[in-house]
Amino acid sequence: MHEASLVQGLLNVAFRAVEEHNAQVDARRAAGDVRAGRKAARITRLTCSLGLLSCVEPQTLTACFELLAEGTPAEGAQLLLTTEPLPCRCEECGAAFELCERRFVCPACGSDALRFHGGHGMTMTGLDVTAEDESDTPTAANEDKHD
Repeated sequence: MHEASLVQGLLNVAFRAVEEHNAQVDARRAAGDVRAGRKAARITRLTCSLGLLSCVEPQTLTACFELLAEGTPAEGAQLLLTTEPLPCRCEECGAAFELCERRFVCPACGSDALRFHGGHGMTMTGLDVTAEDESDTPTAANEDKHD
C-alpha cells in the first residue's frame, strides 16, 4: 500500500509549509512589523490533485490520511482530492482531447493509438490553516507543493 508513504510525504510538505510560514511571522514580529500576521496553529484542509494514471486509490489515501494525521496539527483536517484530466492526442486521426476516466479510446475515431504525457503525479494545490488566535475561521494558502 503506497498510499501510506504518499500521505506521509504530503503531511511532511504541509508541516514544512506551516513551519516556514510561522518562522516568517516570527521574523517579522522580531523586526517590529505590527502587520506580521498570525502563526498557523492547525491544518484544517489539504487539497490535492491526482493524475489520471497515478494508481492511487482515493478511499485508501483518505483512510491513511486520517490515521497518520492523528496526534498532529492536521488531526481532523479534511483531505479534498480531484483527478486531473489527461491531455491526449490520437495517433490515427490527430484529434486532441482530454481523458477524464481510464477509458483509453479516441472519442473521435475509436482508436486506442493514443499519445499522452504525464498523469502520474499528486500535487498539493491548497493548504488551509486556522491561526493561533482563531477558533473556526480557516485561512487559505495555495502552496503548489509537489510530492
